[in-house]
Amino acid sequence: LQVMRALLVLVLGLTVSMKSGQGARLRGASVRLDLDPSVMPQIGRAASTIANMSLSPWTYRESRVESRLPRQIFHAVCLTSGCLSLQGGAENAGLEAKPIYHQVLVLHKISKQRPGTRRRKWYSLRLGTEVISVGCTCVRPSVVPQPPRAALF
Repeated sequence: LQVMRALLVLVLGLTVSMKSGQGARLRGASVRLDLDPSVMPQIGRAASTIANMSLSPWTYRESRVESRLPRQIFHAVCLTSGCLSLQGGAENAGLEAKPIYHQVLVLHKISKQRPGTRRRKWYSLRLGTEVISVGCTCVRPSVVPQPPRAALF
């Protein structure tokens, strides 16, 4: 969440600069981005508690891409196909557990070869988006109406 906020602030700052006519100065400029990893354990504990208390419980699966910032993103995976009932926790087939999706900002590292150098790596960052599942919720099943069948006589 903190990473996404930092990316959003960075993008908004670039957008404001571009709109105010300062876009030419940004090309090739370096921008420092400081991320605070100390907030991650607190977020993880709260999310895990909610996931276990839900009528459509979920767990998290890790997605790791070395050229993406953040490198590690967790996706929610629903543990049941139906939803748990309030009495006893048995699965209720009358409701379905479905993932909740959210689009997040990510940065992709693109390796570039600097002219005249072999050893030193140079990267540029490209802003992108990724759709991730953040939790699960209970929904009524979707019913697809079937066309009437012709009589077989």
